[in-house]
Amino acid sequence: MKKMNKGFSMVELIIVIAIMAILAGALAPALIRYINKSRISTDIQTANTIAKAVQTALANEKGYDVADTTYNCKWTNVAAFYATSDSFTESFKTTVGANAPEIKSIKCISKRAAKTTRGDFGVWIDLQANEVEVKLGGNHIVYPVADECLTNEEVNCVR
Repeated sequence: MKKMNKGFSMVELIIVIAIMAILAGALAPALIRYINKSRISTDIQTANTIAKAVQTALANEKGYDVADTTYNCKWTNVAAFYATSDSFTESFKTTVGANAPEIKSIKCISKRAAKTTRGDFGVWIDLQANEVEVKLGGNHIVYPVADECLTNEEVNCVR
């Protein structure tokens, strides 16, 4: 007896495609959440690197003097460090890299937080208190402690 094998029937193919679509629909939100968490984690790590670079630049006596007269007690956009050339910014650029760091998570933060401005990392240097703060996108503090709306998905920030 010969058996004729003609392949799969149309109904079988439709069932397989439907099962694949259901699985993809179930896995897509989890994958998107994972990607967003990864981008936020990258930005928090970049903020830590920026803070360490500022502290390293302040360890240099000439860099400290420049920071005292130029950057002390005011918010400065990190891109501004790349537009100038002095002992503080040169030390900063050596630690962070040749190009200004870019924000990776601005879209996923904007979905959870109102009025997130597109921008850059911002740095606050207070030499008298010996403190450095880094903001993300102009609204969210990420160093020394990240805002809860960045680390907790259930929290929505309104600024």
